[in-house]
Amino acid sequence: MMMSTDGSGEATYITAPDVNAKRPTWLHNGNEIAFNRGQTSIWAIALDSGRLGPFLSETPAGSPSFVHPCAYPNERAVVVVGFSETANGRAGILYKLTPGAGVPILQLTTFPEVCAGRPGVGPDGEAIVFAGNAGRFAQGANQLWTVKPDGRPARLEQGEPALVQGRAPRWSPDGSWIACTSTRPAPQPDETTRRAIWIVSADGQEAHRLTDHSLNFLHVAWSPDQKRLACGGVGCALALIDLPEYFHAREERKPQ
Repeated sequence: MMMSTDGSGEATYITAPDVNAKRPTWLHNGNEIAFNRGQTSIWAIALDSGRLGPFLSETPAGSPSFVHPCAYPNERAVVVVGFSETANGRAGILYKLTPGAGVPILQLTTFPEVCAGRPGVGPDGEAIVFAGNAGRFAQGANQLWTVKPDGRPARLEQGEPALVQGRAPRWSPDGSWIACTSTRPAPQPDETTRRAIWIVSADGQEAHRLTDHSLNFLHVAWSPDQKRLACGGVGCALALIDLPEYFHAREERKPQ
């Protein structure tokens, strides 16, 4: 649905309820939204015409179920997670989907090297941050990882996994910070452990907690001016957090 940011007026439907649209992401042209249709495929809708259809015109037989799309900032492409069941348990692998490209489905990670979860594309259109776990599916205990198309995935933060736990990461518009939800410092986190909002530097050397665990947020999104975070999740209201100047875009910060 589409609604005014000040809450006025009536919300209007973009897709019909039976489409079962989830996890929307704006495509780079500003006129299309890609989303999960159910838990199996990526679709897109053009806002000017209402045209609705699969993001990829053809998907090879045997392809995994694609979820968690995040758009690239400079091309009509999304990064997604492909889930499948294997002899080593549930596998999560990152793919770049680019309609019309020579390689429309480009694999970015491998399993069991890492079991990948929800990804976020950096503002440079290259670096991907994602939630993941080495060798196993354990969403509640994920850490933050990064990968580029020509590299191997690496953990963003070092240390005991439970103390650097993170999920649903999103880059700041200037690429300096990554916001996420985290159970840290819970010693054995799982899906039931409550989460707080954290901001981690892009080099993994700083980590700052913004909220306590009482609101139990699940997802975050930066405002375009990098001065606020929108936060939400199951069982809690949508909230806005005004960020300290330290986290504002580099050109917005006052000289020391």
